[in-house]
Amino acid sequence: MVKKSLCVILLAVLMFSGCGSVTKSGKAIVPRVSSYIRTWPIPPAARQGASPYWNAGMIKGEYLTDLIVAFALLDKGNVSTPYIPELRPLADGTPQFTNIWREIAALKEKYPHLKINISAGGYGADGFSDMANDSRLRQAFVANVCNWLETYNLDGMDVDWEYPVGPEWGQEIKSRPADKQNYITLLQDLRNAFDALGEKTGKRYGLSTAVPASGWFPKANDVKAAARIVDSLKLMAYDYYGGWSSTTGHHANLSNNPHDPAWGGWSTEQALDEYLWAGVPPGKIMLGLGFYGKAWQGVGKGDYEDTPGLYQPYKSLPSFGPFYQGTISWTDIKEFLKPGSGYKRYWDDLGQAPYLYNGDIWISYTDQEQIKVLTRFVKEKKLGGVFVWEYGHDMNAELMKALAENSQ
Repeated sequence: MVKKSLCVILLAVLMFSGCGSVTKSGKAIVPRVSSYIRTWPIPPAARQGASPYWNAGMIKGEYLTDLIVAFALLDKGNVSTPYIPELRPLADGTPQFTNIWREIAALKEKYPHLKINISAGGYGADGFSDMANDSRLRQAFVANVCNWLETYNLDGMDVDWEYPVGPEWGQEIKSRPADKQNYITLLQDLRNAFDALGEKTGKRYGLSTAVPASGWFPKANDVKAAARIVDSLKLMAYDYYGGWSSTTGHHANLSNNPHDPAWGGWSTEQALDEYLWAGVPPGKIMLGLGFYGKAWQGVGKGDYEDTPGLYQPYKSLPSFGPFYQGTISWTDIKEFLKPGSGYKRYWDDLGQAPYLYNGDIWISYTDQEQIKVLTRFVKEKKLGGVFVWEYGHDMNAELMKALAENSQ
């Protein structure tokens, strides 16, 4: 019996290890199922005990090939120094996540196949333009990252610089035209250093970069050159609509709905085409899914009987529990799917996306049906796999299980 169990475990490890590994040439083996996981507190409904943070026992690594710990930021006093905010004293009195490295070590012991990477950046995270523009700071950053990889037995890094060069209409963080080349130089310096570290440790360290599902980015940046360096470009195919929008709308629709009033509409299909047209091989692209929803309040039904509330003006963003500034986790969304909640689920055949509506609050989200549609799309387009933002929105791994099963 023990021998049989060991064989089953070994088979599972080999299966998932193959899915998430890379060859010495750097070519990814598919399918890959990756997820970011937050360093800040998880939603209250998903917590266990007194700690506001996740622990290794809460992560179902059997559904994943890669886990990406997000985020490390760049120190304002020295942009070559990455740090995790939750490891420093927090002004709001929240306990520090001091056991994060122990939890990561426990995960690696429990799931030997699981690749655990660190991600630096995130939306509004500044310092990248200055760091990448100065060879001394850039090399110091690369050295600091390599030290983290070796010290904490990590498997690689995700560069989430949002965004080099920046769009024409501007962005929150500092950028400069030289970012276009500096972005590629930073990625190449990381790749070279990771390869050198691997000669010492016997490991091959992964390198990925997160990119927006937009048309401006592959025009402003050399994504083809980036694809030659990294193992994957993580296409953030979500947040098409939000609190900045004048109407409700899908935040992660696969296809375009011609009724979409925003610039003639946008979709994941269109975003992917932009990167393929720019010369990125499909196998180097991982498609992102958001395990959370975007919500609007004071929404009328509108003129389309089959899709009430879609593309309608709204009065405000719901900010009462369980909403936070118009955002809601799957952990809470699923409660609205229960009988008696007052919400009704709809499916937009044109956009290929679900939503919830109770006559006042309208919620765009991703569910198991859309996961089937998206994973089929990934296979048809021969993409490198899928990734999720982020595990904290689905701590029970209900959607993660569906994603893993449909990705095979």
